[in-house]
Amino acid sequence: MHNRQLLLCLWWLMIFTTACKTTKPTTKNSSRSLTEVIRSNPLFTENFSGIYIESVEDKQVIYQQFADHRFIPASNIKIFTLYGALETLNKKIPSFQYLSENDTLWIWGTGDPAFLYDKVVPDSSFAFFLPSRQEKVILYSQTNFMDNRFGAGWAWDDYPYTYQVEKSPFPIYGNRVTFSNSTGNNLTILPVYFAQRTFLDPTLRYGKITRTETDNQFSLATDLRNRQFKTSRPFTYQSGLIAQLLTDTLNRFVQHDVSQRPLAKNSMVVERHLTDELYRQMMQESDNFIAEQLLLVIGGKLTDTLNTHQAIEQLEETLFEEVAENIRWVDGSGLSRYNLLTPRSIAWVLRKLPQTVPLNRLLDLFPAGGVSGSLKGWYGGKDRPYVFAKTGSMSGVYCLSGYLKNKKGQLLIISFMHNNFRGSSQKYKEAMVPVLEWLYEN
Repeated sequence: MHNRQLLLCLWWLMIFTTACKTTKPTTKNSSRSLTEVIRSNPLFTENFSGIYIESVEDKQVIYQQFADHRFIPASNIKIFTLYGALETLNKKIPSFQYLSENDTLWIWGTGDPAFLYDKVVPDSSFAFFLPSRQEKVILYSQTNFMDNRFGAGWAWDDYPYTYQVEKSPFPIYGNRVTFSNSTGNNLTILPVYFAQRTFLDPTLRYGKITRTETDNQFSLATDLRNRQFKTSRPFTYQSGLIAQLLTDTLNRFVQHDVSQRPLAKNSMVVERHLTDELYRQMMQESDNFIAEQLLLVIGGKLTDTLNTHQAIEQLEETLFEEVAENIRWVDGSGLSRYNLLTPRSIAWVLRKLPQTVPLNRLLDLFPAGGVSGSLKGWYGGKDRPYVFAKTGSMSGVYCLSGYLKNKKGQLLIISFMHNNFRGSSQKYKEAMVPVLEWLYEN
C-alpha cells in the first residue's frame, strides 16, 4: 500500500512539473501562438498570402508562409528602387548635362524628377544656369532617352491619371499640368503653355477634366470656372515640347535639336545635393513618377542611357545578384503586373537597407503607422508608431513590407503579400491588425 501511494505521488509530481514547464513562455510556444493567430483567420489560409517575419537582431525566422512563392508586389517594388538609388546615387543626383561648342549650347536631361515639381522642394539649378549663358543657340537633345513613355505592363487606358505620369528625359512640373481656382473666379493653368490648349466643354459632367490620348488638348467642365479646386493631369511627352516649356518658363529661346546629336562623352554634368525629401515622397506618398524617374537617373549614371530595362539589368547583376534569379523586376513604381517578388526577396532588401543608411533615417523614409503616408489611418501604436512599412495595392493585390519595432525596442522585418482576391483590400488590412499587435506584444 505504501509503495502504491509513493508511486501515485510521484506520478502527480511528474504531471505537475510538466504542466509548469509548458506554461513557461518559450520561443517555440510564442511561434505556435503566432501561428494560431495567423491560421485562425481564413483569409490567410484559404487565399494566396505570402508571409515572412524575421528578427533583425539574431536573423531568426519567426514565421514564414509561401515565402518563396512569387507575388505581384504593386508599390512594394519601390523598396527595391529605394535601395538601388541609395547605393548608386549616394548624396548627389545629376541634374542635367551640357556641352558648349562654337557658340552653341547643347542640353541633355538626366531624368531628375525635381525640376519645378511642387511635391518636393523644386530644383531650380537649371533655372539659374541657363540665363547666365552667353551662347547664341541653345539646343535641347533627347538622344540619351531610349525608353517608352509607359513601362512594360502598364495599363494604356490609365493615361489621364496622375498616378501614371509618362517617363521623360527632362521632367518639368512633374510632367503634369496643374489646374486650380483659388478664389472661385480665377482659373489658373500651370505651365501657362497649356492654357491655349485648354477648352471649356459644357457637355462634361461636374468637375470633369479630360485629355485626348495622343496630344495635349484638355477639356474642362464649365462649372470649374466658378468653384475652388486644385488638381493635376499628365501631359503627353512630344518631340519639341520640353524645349517649348523651357522657353516659356525661363525666357530663353530653347530649340529642339532636330539633328539628334548623341550625348557627348565630354559633356559636363551638373549635380545637386540629393535630400531625403525625394525618397520620402516616393515611399510615404507612393509617388510613381519619382520612382520611375529615379530608375532612369540610375540608368544614366551606370550606362549613359536613360532606359529602365537597362538600369534594372545593371542593378540585378550587381546589388541584387543574390535574389535576381528568383524575381521578375520590370519597373520602378510597381504599376506593372509583370513584377513578381517573393516575401523572402523583399526581406533580403530590408535586411540590406540598414547597412546603407542609419536606422532612424531609414525608418523616417517609410510610412509610419497611424502617422504618415499610406499608413496614416492604420496600425498606430498607443504611444508611438511601431510599424514602418511600404504598402502596395492594386486590384486583387495588397502588400505590406517593412519594419516593426516591438515594445522592447527589438526590430523585426515583415513582409505580407496578398494576391488574387476579389473585392476591397479592407478585409486584409483589418486581418493584419491582430498579427501586428501580437508581434508588438510578444
